[in-house]
Amino acid sequence: MERFHDDADLFPSHEFTMPGNLMPPLDAFFGNPYLQSDSGSHSNSTLLTLGNHNSSPFLNSDLALVESQIARLSLAQSPAFLSPQPNYNDSRRSYAERNGIYEMRQMRVQSAARGFQINSDFEDFWMSNNSAYDHHNININMGYNHHQGANSMEVERYYGRTWRPRQRASLTSLEDLRGKVFAVARDQQGCRFLQSKFEEGKVEDIEMIFMELKDHICELMVDQFGNYLVQKFLAICNHDQMTQLLMNVVSDEYRFMNICVNTHGSVQKLLEYLTTADQRRFVISVLKRITLPLTKDPNGHHVIQYCLKLFTFEEKKHILNVIADHCMEIATDKNGCCVLQLCVEHSAGDTRDRLISEINNNAIMLSEHLYGNYVVQYILGLKIPQATADIITQLRGSFVPLSMSKYGSNVVEKFLKEKEIIQESQRVSIIEEIIYSPHFLRVLQDPYGNYVAQTSFAASKGGLRSAMVSLIQANTPNLHSHPHGKRVLQCIKGNKMRL
Repeated sequence: MERFHDDADLFPSHEFTMPGNLMPPLDAFFGNPYLQSDSGSHSNSTLLTLGNHNSSPFLNSDLALVESQIARLSLAQSPAFLSPQPNYNDSRRSYAERNGIYEMRQMRVQSAARGFQINSDFEDFWMSNNSAYDHHNININMGYNHHQGANSMEVERYYGRTWRPRQRASLTSLEDLRGKVFAVARDQQGCRFLQSKFEEGKVEDIEMIFMELKDHICELMVDQFGNYLVQKFLAICNHDQMTQLLMNVVSDEYRFMNICVNTHGSVQKLLEYLTTADQRRFVISVLKRITLPLTKDPNGHHVIQYCLKLFTFEEKKHILNVIADHCMEIATDKNGCCVLQLCVEHSAGDTRDRLISEINNNAIMLSEHLYGNYVVQYILGLKIPQATADIITQLRGSFVPLSMSKYGSNVVEKFLKEKEIIQESQRVSIIEEIIYSPHFLRVLQDPYGNYVAQTSFAASKGGLRSAMVSLIQANTPNLHSHPHGKRVLQCIKGNKMRL
């Protein structure tokens, strides 16, 4: 039996027959447990896909069949149809209004088919915008939608609220919110209202808000709206209030780490407004135990970097020691390599020497690593003669394989391009190791090595350059038709023409 919807009418144009013993009771359509009750209770579910729910035997069947049965049951008396039915063909209405009314009638039927009810507030809101789609980011797909897939309906739930528009009372008095400040702080409008109270600066208002929120500070710091309220409060709170908040935040190490790695976490603001050395020491005592996972987290590594920039050397040396203990693990991480470079910059004395020594001793492995090569280049860029000499010693005998490495070739070129980094004699020794190697032809033909060869040619002078030209020309038959080798030939030919 054919099943389809006619775009010219609300219900299917084809009548269906169904044996009476298979006909479900009306409660099958309106007994959905996820409906909002009069008492305002909600489901704890965060995402409800009503089209596949198992609470009704009809929710897994074809939506067109269910809708046709609703039409036959004459659901005009059901709660979903209590609001007046406007004439969407009224010529006095605009096209957008008529289209909106048509879509709303579709939504009534399809929501009823799934046991869901559209309330009048939402319908007024829908119609007032003269459009059937995407108002204020309300995520609704009722099926048979011209822009989205048919036979699907997803209703987004946020913190236990249904998709019905919330009835927001006018926020004028803080006293009326006594006992409800935490709930208000997690609402966008309520959060702004509470921030305005902070700006007014009344001590009694600030104290009232603080007393209701201090035990919920961890939840608010990761809330999409509440975190702004926390940041505002941190800027105006007194010493005692800051100490209490700090104790609540860092007392649980695991919870504190979750705040640090959260996108909305306000830990950096908390660190910024610490007023005493005791407060900072207390934070460091907890941070040093979670430094390693934080340095490798996309959000958490910003907290470590902020500590390195903000705290004194004596305060942050405990973090630096942890990083030095796990230098290789951090240097080879996407986020950790950035933290390690900052550690070297903000360290001093024996701590700095220890960090540099750990990097230099693993220079070969780091040079060939996707992220580690940036750490080696950073140490070279510091232009510390002893550190540079140590790296050259570590890499001696490996410059040829490094030249043919995707990441190691960047380190070799760093030595050759920047003359301030090493002495001329050191640069000459590196070039000679490359060009007099039995694998020099492989270097010339390598996708990365050919760039090292060109850089070596540009950095060489006098007799070393002449020797390099002779070696390259001797391999001309193997280079002139090679996709990478011919670039080196063009390099030396172009140089000759300029001379």
